[in-house]
Amino acid sequence: MTKYTDKLADRYQTSDLEILVSTQNQTDFSFLERMFPFAPYQQFNILIINQTSVKQDLISGFSTIRVINSAEKGLSKSRNLALKNAVKKIVLIADDDVVYKAGFDAKIVETFNKNPDASVLNFRTETTEGKLFWDYPKTQNKLNIKQLTKVLSIEVAFKTADIRKSQLCYNEHFGLGAQFEDSETFFFLRAAFHKKLSVLFHPETIVIHASVTSSDELESDRKIYAKMAGHQKRFGIFSYVLLVKYIFFLSRKKFISLKEIKPKFIIGLNGIRDYQTISNEFSDQKYD
Repeated sequence: MTKYTDKLADRYQTSDLEILVSTQNQTDFSFLERMFPFAPYQQFNILIINQTSVKQDLISGFSTIRVINSAEKGLSKSRNLALKNAVKKIVLIADDDVVYKAGFDAKIVETFNKNPDASVLNFRTETTEGKLFWDYPKTQNKLNIKQLTKVLSIEVAFKTADIRKSQLCYNEHFGLGAQFEDSETFFFLRAAFHKKLSVLFHPETIVIHASVTSSDELESDRKIYAKMAGHQKRFGIFSYVLLVKYIFFLSRKKFISLKEIKPKFIIGLNGIRDYQTISNEFSDQKYD
């Protein structure tokens, strides 16, 4: 673990950081070796949520590596279970397919120490080709709502106490494995924004990820369905206009053929209507 020390007792140390890893069906820790190629993974505080359908649990023999084996499904449920069981002052959201850059932990801790009012920090991701994942701001600042839609979950770290005090959690209607398989990170950050938590972007790179993610399948049924549900949550009746615009965009950019326009439109319409049903049942209010 990268050492980060300071004479002031109230400043965070790297030992105050816990990495919350969401994964599935793991039976050994080889995935951690890939995530931390520059140092033994046992040097980091890690909480693993292993969602498994097989009756073979992942067991840790290390004091720094905790594992919760869960029969639940869904990325947001995994994140929420991790938040509930986190024990360190700062947590970093992680997936099992990332690679951390050396010194990432010291960067996170140092940024929180330099910005004591920040509850949530967003950092940068580098692609496996060595490029930045998206067009990040050049300087440290607060991201606007539009920019929050671009943030990857693996870029997010936050103070555990602030999140719990605000009763903030991931929306379990959204995210991989949920009904609407997209946008869980955006709605988490948006809720933090609405609850007046300080959400700050810092222009340092902490992690590497492949340049394609599950959110990039613009024309997939899953993406259209989830995207329109998210638009209904955010914009209400205007989501119908956004559906027309999105289908037109997919057609104009040749992502879909002419014969696919109607079925893709219906899929988006179903996303809007299905979210309306959830909203009418008030089962989504606890996330806002």
